[in-house]
Amino acid sequence: MRNRVLPLVTLMLALGPAASASGFLLREQSASGLGNAFAGVSAGSQDTSSMFWNPAVLPLFEGSQASLGGSWIGIHMDLSGASGTRAPVFQPGQLAISGSPNLPNAVSQPVLPALYVNWGLSDMVHVGLSVNVPFGLVTNYPDDFIGRYHALKTDLKTIDITPSLGIRLNSAWTVGVAFVARKAEATLSNAVDFGAIGASLGIPGYVPGAADRIATLTGDTWAYGYKAGFTWQPSADLRLGVGYQSKATLKIKGRIAYDSVPAPFDTTFINTGGDADVNLPATASAGFTWDVTPKFSLQGEAAWTGWSDFKELKVVFASTQPASVTEEKWKDTWFVSVGTVCKASGAWSFKAGLAYDRSPVDNRYRTPRIPDSDRTWVSAGATWTASPSTTVDFGLTQIFGQTVPLDLRSGSTSDAPNFYRGNLSGTYKVGATIVSAGARFRF
Repeated sequence: MRNRVLPLVTLMLALGPAASASGFLLREQSASGLGNAFAGVSAGSQDTSSMFWNPAVLPLFEGSQASLGGSWIGIHMDLSGASGTRAPVFQPGQLAISGSPNLPNAVSQPVLPALYVNWGLSDMVHVGLSVNVPFGLVTNYPDDFIGRYHALKTDLKTIDITPSLGIRLNSAWTVGVAFVARKAEATLSNAVDFGAIGASLGIPGYVPGAADRIATLTGDTWAYGYKAGFTWQPSADLRLGVGYQSKATLKIKGRIAYDSVPAPFDTTFINTGGDADVNLPATASAGFTWDVTPKFSLQGEAAWTGWSDFKELKVVFASTQPASVTEEKWKDTWFVSVGTVCKASGAWSFKAGLAYDRSPVDNRYRTPRIPDSDRTWVSAGATWTASPSTTVDFGLTQIFGQTVPLDLRSGSTSDAPNFYRGNLSGTYKVGATIVSAGARFRF
């Protein structure tokens, strides 16, 4: 029974998507950048928070300064027309999976903090420190969710601590490097249909859907990487920048626990340790900022994310349970944006931007944990110079996601990954509103 059953309950196969992004790579790293859709940030178009994308921007800002703020992300992922059925090997009256066909939203709406400090040791050498949240997501479906065998809760929290160094080589060139230390914590759960497992094995008294239990994986890890970049200013009114961040592997070490397990499965489905390696992608970006006039500037940005490194997730159990492997086959993605900054008379500047963000998720592999889609950004913002040492930033972005299909197949044999999870189809509408505020201080 062990060999037949355990490979079928690979309960945390969406750990990678939960940690992922364009997926859920969070670009909401500063209020100043949000206002023009982060156009030109690799070239230092905004403020010292641009070090998140390119540490070489540090010497572009005179003296020493700090930037702190937060972003509220009002994500919505609305499911409609959902249908769930079990694998066709079960009796016709047992095929339907109960649950509402519509679910308004199961995503939390977090506030993400960010801190950046830039110390000017000299005109040529600057050191920086940033603390922010580059990846994160919380989806939490009710226990009777029609897709409960695929996902219930997905809770990922990450925090990056990044010391940086930027050096001005001459009047045109700067270079920079940074070390990234990333802390990640994850909680993932879904229901297990022990009724279906028992019925498929011919165990008397077991009926699909009548013996659901919840399985939960919790784990944490540290991962490490680096950033590097340069900026080039060929003229007084034009600057270009390129930044790169290495990929990092999250070696999640955690524990899998069941709320309870009915006999005779309690000797097979046991609480145990589990390890999973999740590849977070490398990213590369290039941008420009062009001062068309003293009061009007244009910016542009293009960023590549190497999601094709995320091909599969393998969960290795500490017990004798066989490893679980699932295919993800995500795609590399691009984010492109254009923006503008207009300096009004007095202490105010106003911003606007447009962006397009591709999703790494193929329609065939979309899951309820991250039902991602391609997105279009419309952004606006303002900057108020309160005093020579204090500046306040505001940003607002509306993200319009496409309507995308959900179509997971159970397969018809017990070695198919979704055999006991069942078929799940429906339509997701994805979007978000982001509101951000921050302040900069020179010292």
